[in-house]
Amino acid sequence: MLLKDYNEQILQQCENLMIWRAKESILVDRFARFLDSRQHLASSFFIGFNGNIDVILNGPELLRRLGYSKDNDSYDKDKLTINTVADLANVFTHYFKRETAAERAVINENSWQDILKAINEMEDKTYFIGGNAALIARTMSYNNIAIKLAVPAGSELIKQLREYKVNVMDHCQQSQDELHVIMEYGVGEEYAGHTSKRANRFIFSRDVTNSEMTATKCLSKGAVTDVDVVVIAGFHMLETQPTIQQHAVISSVKEKLSSHKQIHLELASMTNRAFLLDLFNMLAVHSHSLGLNEAELDFLSVSLGGDRVDVKDVSTVKAALVLILEKAGQDSVLSRVHFHCLSYHIILERKGHWKNSAVSVAMGTYTAAKFACDTPTIVPTNHELRFLGTDIKPVQSEEVGEYMLHMSPVLVCKQPLKTVGLGDSISATGLLYTIRTT
Repeated sequence: MLLKDYNEQILQQCENLMIWRAKESILVDRFARFLDSRQHLASSFFIGFNGNIDVILNGPELLRRLGYSKDNDSYDKDKLTINTVADLANVFTHYFKRETAAERAVINENSWQDILKAINEMEDKTYFIGGNAALIARTMSYNNIAIKLAVPAGSELIKQLREYKVNVMDHCQQSQDELHVIMEYGVGEEYAGHTSKRANRFIFSRDVTNSEMTATKCLSKGAVTDVDVVVIAGFHMLETQPTIQQHAVISSVKEKLSSHKQIHLELASMTNRAFLLDLFNMLAVHSHSLGLNEAELDFLSVSLGGDRVDVKDVSTVKAALVLILEKAGQDSVLSRVHFHCLSYHIILERKGHWKNSAVSVAMGTYTAAKFACDTPTIVPTNHELRFLGTDIKPVQSEEVGEYMLHMSPVLVCKQPLKTVGLGDSISATGLLYTIRTT
């Protein structure tokens, strides 16, 4: 046994004897030792393709201004798209009661204008960087790495990104920003007869530029030849487009990235099963890594012929992750799936294909804890463990047939200040500390 490993074992035994110490405090110390002096394995990224300005506000308050009081529990129907203000009340209430994130597009211009009028009358709102790709770039900027960002950006988004020393590629810039509305709610929020036990959000927009994924035109083989990692996101915005347009965009991206050595595809909320399967078969299987949360994993698992996913039953999550790599097939380059939910994260990988996956998943959970509470370090009393596994460890690894599985518990922020972009920051941070070996 190496001296370092022996010392760590002694430290853990001593900590386990300190029964007066909270498990959160013990885990924070073990995270610090496990992640100490870890070095980036990637130093340059190409990131695309969605970016916008988010207006972040309280969800129940917006609905109240639109005429739907918190005591009205008659609205609770999921809709694939939003055509009316009543649709918005239905879909928000549906996901609020289930405390899961979701995203929908507003189809009707008049309804969009009615909603914008109510938003403009609200005093308590914040404008911030939005869009998966732009948020990933913002998270990466803290690590002093080279970034090529391909997103549609107007003056406000360009200005906010520059504050993080991130520049948008010149030929992706445009005259106006797209606006997305983030309806947040906190722990203990009451609406439609339900009291939330966790903080989350519902997102909606009427976004023409991102829905057509115009920023993919900024992609060329030359743009990615000198970067270590390519991260692509925003394809969920294509759901409202005709199938022929969806296939054209996906095929173009696949062709331009065909020779790159490390591609990560980040999924987001989708409702169209046929489109999700097209995206999986046309692009995901040609990407080396895939990132997704619990709602996206559940929908993908069922779409691929698997079972429903319940994050309280880890075995269902593991089965769904294995199913993804099995459905991709042995000939696929897809060899890594990074799953993240509120209480734990998992990376499942083909054996021998990736380096430092345990560090990668731990960096993701550690970043999630800091990001949610918006603090530079983790204060144990501000967090709680909702899932631990068999021991108080930053990562627990196991073999699952031909795969390796790495699981890391999340120190969940008790009073989160940020929920938007949390999944993107998790995947982004994890990608900094891992690299393909095959």
